[in-house]
Amino acid sequence: MTWAGRVLRAAADGHGRTPEIERALELAADRDRWSRGREVFELVRRGSAAEEQCAQEQRILFRLAELVGKVAHNEAGPPPFFDQHAGWQIGPLAWQLAIVEPDPAVRDRIADALGDRPPLPLDG
Repeated sequence: MTWAGRVLRAAADGHGRTPEIERALELAADRDRWSRGREVFELVRRGSAAEEQCAQEQRILFRLAELVGKVAHNEAGPPPFFDQHAGWQIGPLAWQLAIVEPDPAVRDRIADALGDRPPLPLDG
């Protein structure tokens, strides 16, 4: 869960933080709040619906925040749990954001938070 929070923070630092993203970051940083994961997930989901026309990067950021809420809820309980593969979606989604991100500093922060870099595509 701590890793998920670091990834979200690295991605959010380059995109301006909404109140929903801030709540997800606070949730990730405090183990005692993880039981509020479903509440934060729903808050982020409502916020992202209100921002329908936002840029692709912002939509991905909202999706990352939703996943942080899911993972926190799954870690803390109680049932019913979100889909058990929610945590596995964070890395690929963060890479998707890094690929479309125009700012190299943000790309580097995301890569550092993920802990590894994907291989570069081969030409030809």
